[in-house]
Amino acid sequence: MDSSLITAIFFFLIASLVGGILVLLFKVEAFVGYILAGVLVSSFLPLGFWEVEKLAEIGAILLLFSLGVEMSLKRIEKVFKIALLGGFLQILFSTLIFILFIRFLGFDVRSALILSLGFSLSSTAVVVKILSEKGELESVYGQLMIGWLIVQDLAVLPIMILVNSLSVGEGFSFGSLAISSIKATFLLVTAFYFAKRVVPFVIHQVAILNSREVLLLVSFVFALGTALLANFFGFSAAIGAFLAGLVISETQEKHAVFSETRPLRDLFVALFFVTLGFGLSFQFIYGNFGRIVLLLFLVFAVKFFVFLFVNFLFGYRGRIAFFSSIGLTQVGEFAFIVFSQSANYGVISKEVFSLGVAITVLSLVFSPFVFNFRFYFWKKISFYFSKSHFWIKFLKERHLDKGLSNSEDSFNLTGHIVVCGYGRVGKWVCRALDSLGVDFLVVDYNEKSIREAKLKGFKTIYGDVCQPEIIDKASMGSALCVVIAIPDRGAQEELITQIQTISSSVKIFARAHLDEDFHRLGFLRVDKVVQPEFEAALGIVSSVLAALGKSKSEISLNLRSLRRQHTISRG
Repeated sequence: MDSSLITAIFFFLIASLVGGILVLLFKVEAFVGYILAGVLVSSFLPLGFWEVEKLAEIGAILLLFSLGVEMSLKRIEKVFKIALLGGFLQILFSTLIFILFIRFLGFDVRSALILSLGFSLSSTAVVVKILSEKGELESVYGQLMIGWLIVQDLAVLPIMILVNSLSVGEGFSFGSLAISSIKATFLLVTAFYFAKRVVPFVIHQVAILNSREVLLLVSFVFALGTALLANFFGFSAAIGAFLAGLVISETQEKHAVFSETRPLRDLFVALFFVTLGFGLSFQFIYGNFGRIVLLLFLVFAVKFFVFLFVNFLFGYRGRIAFFSSIGLTQVGEFAFIVFSQSANYGVISKEVFSLGVAITVLSLVFSPFVFNFRFYFWKKISFYFSKSHFWIKFLKERHLDKGLSNSEDSFNLTGHIVVCGYGRVGKWVCRALDSLGVDFLVVDYNEKSIREAKLKGFKTIYGDVCQPEIIDKASMGSALCVVIAIPDRGAQEELITQIQTISSSVKIFARAHLDEDFHRLGFLRVDKVVQPEFEAALGIVSSVLAALGKSKSEISLNLRSLRRQHTISRG
């Protein structure tokens, strides 16, 4: 191997290490540090060091392969309609609006189209991490966001078909698009034929050998083989690897495959992102600072209002629509693939590529901070626009029954129990109450959950539990107690405040997901806060102590001690 290439790899890995550590100290995604490190390295390393880009292509292949393996189409079942059709409309509307603005800034049609398509995509990695850290993956807006992200990830395939057709000849033609579509169809049919007939069998037989090395090898062979097949048909090798990942995601060994390929993926992905930063320079950023700031603002604003509008079309309003819209305003990691492949095919210039990468990186940096202020923005908008037509029409939640509630009128119940949220915890609460013959009512904003509860004969109300109309319809003010089993922390706090405002006698029992939620709900004077993970830990501790031969009194004493340290309850 050429010593210059070894030297380049060494410096690039050092840069990625330093950049990754520095941004992690500020709780920013590591790949942002890799890109910024690439920008810094590019200022003093010679252009010949671009040879490392050949190894970075492997990083792109492994990145998309692992994303494909991690993907699960089952995640969008609950929000299938809005995720599929809504995701298509969001990409379409965002792209068209971006094209108009970007063309106005003086870019040619092809550059405007590629930038617009890339900007229309959001970041699966960043959004999932944010929601997971906040314990909001199971919230209604969390499910909406995940559904949209999966559809966007799948949309990269037709986007790359378009990029490929633009790279043929001097410009776009329907003939080249048709040929690219036929090739893509053949590629998809071939890949999914192997997915059903060959891959599961081969992966399973290899797994039986109980050899991590062989499993790693067969995974790489399949990923690179599909990448080569895609490349043979004129498509990006990374897209082929993404297809390979999708195929493996349907096998029972997918978790083992992911765990074995992840270390090498992380290494090569670091090289990939550093080379992206290498395409930028401080001179470029300084010389285009105005355009970068303008486009960054444009990306956040356009995507927010487009998502808000699509939410409105599918019946989601209020806090749910606002939070899901503001959480998807960043540009995603798939945009890097779109921009880099377009530059490699000669569809866009290096300058346009650098501009796209700069906007993407900055959006990823600022997105978590914007999402953290969602409650503040929501309260300000609610206060200033509470009487405007825009608020009433597009944002203020209205009860959309859709045939999901048992009655259009209030149930006029008193002394009953209201269960807010029919998820994993709520289902068990309802099952217990039903077996005891207790009168209760289920409120949820998830159509599938409410339909399931209604089929079991439970009284149901479809809607956002935080809205005054829903609270009034559920007669929460005259209820014996309200069980809050929704995972949305903001909604919990808002609902508790409203219930305590209308009645001080209603007992409130709430589920906490994280430790900080547990203590926060205690400060809100909730009658009982239960953390399912903690209760599961107590059950495990009890079994472990019994296995150690401890007496029932000793076990009970230890459990009471743990509960005193954790439980917050007031009479």
